[in-house]
Amino acid sequence: MTLDVSFDEMVLSLWRQIRPRCIRLIVLESGAQSGAYNMALDEQLLEWARSKPPDSQQTSGSPAILIVRTYQWEKPTLSLGVNQSDKELPALLKLYQPIQSGSDLEVVRRPTGGRAILHGEDVSFSFITNIPLVLKLSLAQSYTLLTDWVQQALAQCGLDAYSGITQNEREYLRSAICFETHTPSDLVERQSGMKVVGSAQLRREGGILQHGAAFLNPFGIQPCQFSQALFSTVQSVLAQQGLLLSDANSNGNDCEQWFEPVSLAQK
Repeated sequence: MTLDVSFDEMVLSLWRQIRPRCIRLIVLESGAQSGAYNMALDEQLLEWARSKPPDSQQTSGSPAILIVRTYQWEKPTLSLGVNQSDKELPALLKLYQPIQSGSDLEVVRRPTGGRAILHGEDVSFSFITNIPLVLKLSLAQSYTLLTDWVQQALAQCGLDAYSGITQNEREYLRSAICFETHTPSDLVERQSGMKVVGSAQLRREGGILQHGAAFLNPFGIQPCQFSQALFSTVQSVLAQQGLLLSDANSNGNDCEQWFEPVSLAQK
């Protein structure tokens, strides 16, 4: 219980720190795509957000951008962290290829960090933002802020999860597989102690991309259910903070409310 209380208090404190005038929220439900497509799209979205820096005073109609995307994988895909050694790949393929019953296993490298994940049974998600004060948060603080939305979405789906505990760094690096270990940026199901969400982040000047993978099948949660819970959670949190509502700025002009649901499933 102590972990949850301190986690909630930290999130509230972070919101007080980063509160901008308004945020342009874009949600994408991409459906099942290839691994190469998924990774390329997230990087392109990050570069697009970086190319549109918000007006620091938000007086010229240029709000900060937050993109929330959920997606799946059209075939079993092994993703490696950006800094993960190629030397680990043969052992990973030997471990996972037989599980696929002869089907081809796509291998991609994520632009974010972390360890290897076998995708196919998960629903993946990404947060992409150029909110200036979020960019100034520490790595741990930004993880806390974004992971809180995922935790709330899981609760909306009936799953009670909490932030993972810190493990020895050597122990974390010793494992080539993401879901064999956990960190405070991950989420663990309370009753079983099973890690259900793993996250990793990429930071570039003017933008952040955070990847996540949620394995929810054992708990009967469908991808569309999680996606809608995540989108509604983020929208609700921003609205409660007054960031999606018409907001008068210092010049007396109204700040436009942005909410853009987009589906790429048919593309």
